[in-house]
Amino acid sequence: MRGVFLFLVSPFFLFPFSFKKVNLHMESSSDWVVIRFSKARIALCDNIRPEYPGLRCLPHAILLNQPRGKSSRFNLTLYLYDVPEGEKIITEKGYEGRLILRFAEGDGERRLENALHRDAFNRKDFEVNLPGRQEEAAGRFPLSPRVLSFYYLWYGNPSGPSGRWYHWDLCGHRPELGDLASSHTPLLGAYDSKDPQTIARHIEWAKAAGLDGFVVACFGPSSASWKALYTFVRVAETLGFPYALSFPFPDYPYQVSSGEAAAIVERALKEFYGPLYIRIEGKPVVFFYAAHQMPRTFWRGLLGELHRRGVEVFSMGNFLDPSYGEIFHGVYFYLPVFFSATDLQSEFFRWARALGVLLKKPYFYPVFPGFDNRRACKGSLYIPRRNGRTLQDLVASVISRSPQWLLASTFNEWHEGTEFEPSEEFGFFYLHLLSLISREFRGNEQIHR
Repeated sequence: MRGVFLFLVSPFFLFPFSFKKVNLHMESSSDWVVIRFSKARIALCDNIRPEYPGLRCLPHAILLNQPRGKSSRFNLTLYLYDVPEGEKIITEKGYEGRLILRFAEGDGERRLENALHRDAFNRKDFEVNLPGRQEEAAGRFPLSPRVLSFYYLWYGNPSGPSGRWYHWDLCGHRPELGDLASSHTPLLGAYDSKDPQTIARHIEWAKAAGLDGFVVACFGPSSASWKALYTFVRVAETLGFPYALSFPFPDYPYQVSSGEAAAIVERALKEFYGPLYIRIEGKPVVFFYAAHQMPRTFWRGLLGELHRRGVEVFSMGNFLDPSYGEIFHGVYFYLPVFFSATDLQSEFFRWARALGVLLKKPYFYPVFPGFDNRRACKGSLYIPRRNGRTLQDLVASVISRSPQWLLASTFNEWHEGTEFEPSEEFGFFYLHLLSLISREFRGNEQIHR
């Protein structure tokens, strides 16, 4: 531990937000449009009518992509924060067509038009005073602090209960020769996720690290991980370790409809729900990974179908698009590697808290030790661990924004090199750091730089 110091900020200090509601009418005959605010940020992008998959929101921008020659009209309700007295709206569009924006201003209406056809971006800026009165909000959804970790049951080997290699042999790797599809080597070797002794060891380590439970990835009834879940639940209940399920529908090897997805969730809860399943407001917490990669209609259909079947869940959505904010009960991040720059991390973490305060919804932030997918399947993304400094920097950034739960990403995703699980390269170093983070997050001890 020498040379590694953690600086953590109390997770219970709340900062108020001021929100301004703006009704925006948007018309476009251009094939693509970008609308950016120079300072104001979007907490929630609501009332998108009609539903159109080519229209997306980000905390700082509205994006539209549509076929060339198509004209569209939308009515948006934006809840903005960090709104200055004078705002600059920056518009860009394709070479053809035009963009028109309308919103109330004073007793009248302000109309902005970009009909430029001069270059590839056709940028046009507008100085505006955004309408509406700023309303301050500081409350949030009541939750006691927890630290969870994402857990995968997709590994197998010929000598274990699986009877064959699973995942250690991805992308042509030869685990029988010591060649694993991972950047690091597990201290337990190329284990089998169906082995109850392996699961028990993982849970013992997780408890020692101060974790309050696992969020287990569920890949459908035909997957090896589904079969391993039966063993996992039995061991977790024996050892008194809570758990919840995550459904990465965008990563399924086959396409599912919202009705089929609802049937999978319903069956999983029937087969794997138990007294230790993590609940909020008495409902089982279900995590939906990469929700913004599926259209809003998919998620509304899935959750509506679950409700129709009498299956009530507390849905946590992993999304970066403020137009998804009304769909789920809360928002979480899995890995912020694709906005790993400090300014983007700050942008998205602050947005999630603004959304949580505005709608009184829970928001969960991740911490991870590093990322390296170069060896498993010849990926190109690498975030070095820097002897714990990467984790330290992220923890300071995350906890200063008062998340309600922390998500350790991940316990054992070996293909992407995000594991906290002990390895031959790092031993128990990162698991020990996680134990310090967990205790500090709950306020049991104070660690200073």
